[in-house]
Amino acid sequence: MSTARSVFRSAAIRASAAATRFSTGPKPMTPLLNRIFRSPVELSCCVAMMLPYHTATASALLNSMLSVSRIVAGHDQKWINFGAFNTNFGSTRSFHGTGSSFMSAKDYYEILGVNKNAPEGEIKKAYYGLAKKLHPDMNKDDPEAEKKFQEVSKAYEILKDKEKRDLYDQVGHEAFEQNASGGMPNDQGFGEGFNPFDIFNNFNGDIFNMFRQDIGGQDVKVLLDLSFMEAVQGCSKTVTFQTEVACNTCGGQGVPPGTKREKCKSCNGSGMTTMRRGILSIQRTCQKCGGAGQTFSSICKSCRGARVVRGTKSVKVNIDPGVDNSDTIKMARVGGADPEGDQPGDLYVAIKVREDPVFRRDGSDIHVDAVLNVTQAILGGTIQVPTLTGDVVVKVRPGTQPGHKVVLRNKGIRARKSTKFGDQYVHFNVSIPANITQRQRELLEEFSKEEQGEPERRTASGSSQ
Repeated sequence: MSTARSVFRSAAIRASAAATRFSTGPKPMTPLLNRIFRSPVELSCCVAMMLPYHTATASALLNSMLSVSRIVAGHDQKWINFGAFNTNFGSTRSFHGTGSSFMSAKDYYEILGVNKNAPEGEIKKAYYGLAKKLHPDMNKDDPEAEKKFQEVSKAYEILKDKEKRDLYDQVGHEAFEQNASGGMPNDQGFGEGFNPFDIFNNFNGDIFNMFRQDIGGQDVKVLLDLSFMEAVQGCSKTVTFQTEVACNTCGGQGVPPGTKREKCKSCNGSGMTTMRRGILSIQRTCQKCGGAGQTFSSICKSCRGARVVRGTKSVKVNIDPGVDNSDTIKMARVGGADPEGDQPGDLYVAIKVREDPVFRRDGSDIHVDAVLNVTQAILGGTIQVPTLTGDVVVKVRPGTQPGHKVVLRNKGIRARKSTKFGDQYVHFNVSIPANITQRQRELLEEFSKEEQGEPERRTASGSSQ
């Protein structure tokens, strides 16, 4: 056992020097590897430690050894494939130890009281509520409060991280906990039962920043309904929505006014605790204060210490001329309130434009229909046509057919963030009367005779010549 432990520690010491040498880009690796590492297992340990810092370096290291090497550590034997990026450490007999269980057998989602499809915001809200409710300082008479608080904190640490949550969903609760159960108390060395490779598997390659803090409030999406002319000409609208807002009772502090905060004794006010595993120092969010670095004797009853509550918020939105259906306007930092107070979420306003009874839109161009009567179509003339800026007079040529169109240049929509305008297209149609007077009938019949006789006169005229 001591041999394997010594190999792992010596590999870790060499990792820093190797990372420095390889950081400038790919180089011929094999001679350098032979000088730095005494065995393939040392190389594998070094690569695992380097993964969070330089993926290209780790890849080059792995690809430099394209054969399968067999290593022997004590009574254990492993196959390590250095030809693939994801080094596969096979099943091993781990070093025996006395580490405590990672968490209870309870499902992480069940601990937080959310379903497996819960969005990030819902998980975050559930955590804040439970953390304040179960905080040991607020439950001094409940000996189980601290244990429950730690369970809630641990569940949130996993589910708030997308990569860890994906892994948890893929392998399931039992397998995830078994893989993570090799952890030991602070400052405890490599005891029996500890498999050093589990460190890198458990922490997903981020061993020096395992628990990243969520930053900022929730983003909010709202739908804004506009008329055609509001979208074309631009306007100002006020949208009202439900989101997290700062608690009015405590002013977003989470504690009653005048409450004195004390430095967390567990993390000494840093918000992070250090877990030592042999030569490795791994930082994690303090489970006593939830990363705040401070504790307090009482919490706000309105928000239960969360600093934010569900409320109504109204925001004025300035709509630029030319917005179209399905456009989205982003308004930074006016969404949900940030419990930490300095990074509100963003507001996304999705535009829905109602259809207009007169105008049809095609990008920056618009289309309208103009109906002519029979005499206008035959004889020509002028008609009034609506535009975005008012009616204009349009000339109709004699003999205009149904479907003919004319173009009114620069009478369309102004393109967003541009000085150019689109065009307006006027589409002609001819209205045929269903009922006519006797006089109109007589005239049309006479016209019909004239129209039918015209070819005969033309023929006769041609024969006489």
